[in-house]
This record gives sequence, structure tokens and C-alpha cells, in this order.
Amino acid sequence: MKYIERHPYVVLSICALVLFLAANSFLAITDSAESNYALTAKEMVLSGDWLSPQIYGHYWYDKPIFYYWELALSFSVFGFTEFAARLPSALMGTAGVLFTYWFTARVYGRSLAFSAAIILMTSVECWLLSKAVITDATLFLFMSACLAFFYLGYRENRRWYWAAYVMAALAVLTKGPIGLALPALAALIFLILRHDLKELLHVHLLSGMVLFFVITGLWYGFMYKVHGSDFLLNFFGVHNFLRATVPEHGSKNVWYFYIIIFFSGFAPWSFTWPWALWKYRKERRMPFAGSDPCALLLALYAAVTFIFFTLIATKYTTYTYPALFSLAILSAGMLQHWHLPVRKIALAGGVLYTILAFTVAPPIMLHQSGKTIGQTLAQMDTSNTAICFYKGYSTSAVFYSGKTIYRAVPSGELEKLQPGKLDWNAKNVMPMAPIDSLMQNNPKLIIIDQNHDTALASRYYALYGQMPDHISLPGHTTIWSASHAKS
Repeated sequence: MKYIERHPYVVLSICALVLFLAANSFLAITDSAESNYALTAKEMVLSGDWLSPQIYGHYWYDKPIFYYWELALSFSVFGFTEFAARLPSALMGTAGVLFTYWFTARVYGRSLAFSAAIILMTSVECWLLSKAVITDATLFLFMSACLAFFYLGYRENRRWYWAAYVMAALAVLTKGPIGLALPALAALIFLILRHDLKELLHVHLLSGMVLFFVITGLWYGFMYKVHGSDFLLNFFGVHNFLRATVPEHGSKNVWYFYIIIFFSGFAPWSFTWPWALWKYRKERRMPFAGSDPCALLLALYAAVTFIFFTLIATKYTTYTYPALFSLAILSAGMLQHWHLPVRKIALAGGVLYTILAFTVAPPIMLHQSGKTIGQTLAQMDTSNTAICFYKGYSTSAVFYSGKTIYRAVPSGELEKLQPGKLDWNAKNVMPMAPIDSLMQNNPKLIIIDQNHDTALASRYYALYGQMPDHISLPGHTTIWSASHAKS
């Protein structure tokens, strides 16, 4: 206990790194989100172009550059491995835990800060996203720091405002405009409720925004200069405006989606909230003192995050993750008041996560990955061979194989699927070709998920009068090798 009190950063760093790095070398890169990031960063390294993200040899405007830099740097040092792909999120997740401790200790003291840090570290979503090949651990750190530095500028020294602008710029370079919008909106509502809008005269708004635009403009300006309207249409049009107005996954566009995400993503700590709030109600007390400005800002930030993403059309399980910065600190305050054994619960959770990482996670993630397909293709001589997926596509198979793989589609649908407009076809940047043309190519490899289609065999037999050789893989996947079929 004394060592923890004397060296909290060392203890938290070791715990977080063990938790976030455990079994990462055994966790396959999954489709489709992880593999999109991994393949893009891999192509950045191989092409030597570290400014314009590209995938399948085409420029790719899905996300800004910062997280791709992290991945590309990790790949450059450790090679194109699962460990290297997951390392940036583990490091940024650890940094997020340490920052949460630092800020909370500065405002509330070291005891509550340690509880907040381990609550964050052992929440389900933090554990998952600190191992995942996606942007969210990085975004969490920058958005949390932006909000925290605003508060320190407001309460301690206005020079902290400069740091808030820098963190906002880095958040925008990680995910886009949302990196500035949510902390700024929470801060504005905070000042309104505090009847202190005059503080806007002291937040260095003009010079701070100049600093913000200088940092972000170095990349955004370059992209517009080089790629022009294509960048504007795809990045701001498709991946920002369209996501906000047209649901990418209609089944998730329900008002209660993020309530479910709160209880599942912030577990086990989310399930202590009803109990703690009931205890406060029983004692006729408010959970947070009305005179506590930090608690007010944190609560506003969490509320703004949940309400904003509930209102926009496209919903992802990771969108409200930045709110866990607030939830972890507020939970620490509530649970410390009711003397809940936070450290024992966190220890049990950490042990459970580590066991799951080595036992349950690897087969599940392998099932969600094209790793087996990619490794099989990598060992095959495919010179002058057309490789394609039929009724499905696995970007991770491209990552693991290092080979060009077509998406085979019916001839009549090919034109409809082409990107170039303000619609979700913008994501169809993989090479595509008509299935009939690919079937007539000799030689060819056709990758088929038999759960999706069983009729292609009949079509092939009708064309050639024989069945191709095949390789059966786990997961009802078959690779047809048609190099000996009659042409």
C-alpha cells in the first residue's frame, strides 16, 4: 500500500500495460474496422507516403492522419504483426489512465484519483478499445485532455487554455471535427450555467483558434491542396455529414442504443450507479455538491456526448467512449463515499479480462478475421492468377496475404457500387470485377463463404463441365483453384 501511495504512476502503468498488452500477439486483426486501419497503415509504410492515407492502392479519406501515423510507426519498428497493430492503442490507453489519475489528483486528491484510474482501466470498453486497432484510445486521451485543460484554465491559470487548443487540434487530427465540437459545447454550457459567459473574453479565443488551425491546417490544408474536392466530398461529406444524417446501420438507430452501451461498456461499474443513486436518494442528498464546478463540467461532458450521438443517425458502440473520462471520475467520488471496495472489484475484473484475453478472445477474433485465408494465399503461387471473394470481402485477408484480391459482383451491380458520390458506396474502394469475367479468367482463385452462397458451383459446372480443385478452410470457407478448368 505504501509503495502504491509513493509511486502511483509506476503501479498504474504496470497494471495498464499488463492488462492492455496481454495476449495481443494471439489476437487476429478482424474485419472490417481493424483491418481497414491496419491495411492503410501498412500501405503507408510500403509506399513511403505518410501524408495521404491509401488502401488497395487508392487514396482513402475515412479518418484523419494521426492514428495512421501511430500504426505506421509501430509497423516500421516491429513489423506487420498483431502485436505491432495493437501496440498504439495499448500505449494510448495507458496514457489515458495516467492522465485521468493526474487530473483527478490535481482536483480531488490522490486517493480518489487512484480509484478513478482503476475504474477507467477495468471498464469493459476501456479494456477492449485499448487492445483494438482503431482510433478511440487516442481520441479519448486528446478529448479528455482538452476538457481537463479547459477546466484548469478556468480554475487555476488561464495559460492552461493554450494546452486545451493543442489537444483539440490533435483530437481533430485523430477523428475529425467532433474532437473539438464536444468539449467546446460542454465548456460553453458550463459557462452558461455558471453565469460566467464573460470568461469567453479570457479564453484566448482568437489566438487559440489561430493555434488550432495552424496545427490542423498542416495536414488538412495539404490534403485539400493535393486532393481537392475528392477529399472534401469523402471526408467531410461522406464520413462526417452522411454519418450524422443517414444511418449506416439502420438496425442500431434506436434511441436506447447508448443506454445499452453504457451498461455494457462501463461494466462492472455501470451497475453500481443505480445502487449508489438509490442510496443518495434514501439519504435525500445530491450525489455531487452543487458547488463543485468540476463535477458539473464532467457531468455536462458525459451528457453532451450521449445526447449528441443519440441524435445523429449512424450509431457505433465506440462513439460514446470519451464520456468514460467523466464517468470514471464521478463514479470514484460516489463509490468512495459509500466505501465500496473499488480496488478488490478492479483486481477481480483485471484477472478475468486477462484470462479471457488468452482463452476466449483468440478463437472469437480469428473467426471474425480473414487471417487463415490470407496466410493460405500467402503460401500459394498466385502469379498471373485472379483472386476474388464472392458475396463477401475480407480486408484482413488482404493484409495477411499481401496480395490483390477482387470483390466479385454480378455484372449488373458493378456500376451501382462504384464510389464517387455522397453515399455509402464511398467505402467500396477495394478492386471490384464482374463474377462472370473472373470465372472465365484462367487461372483463378475464388474464395467462397458457403454460408452465403452454394449456387456458384452449379454455374461453374455449367460453364466448364467439371468442378474445380478446392481447399476447405475453417468457418465454411472454400478457396476454389480453377487453373485446370476448361476455358
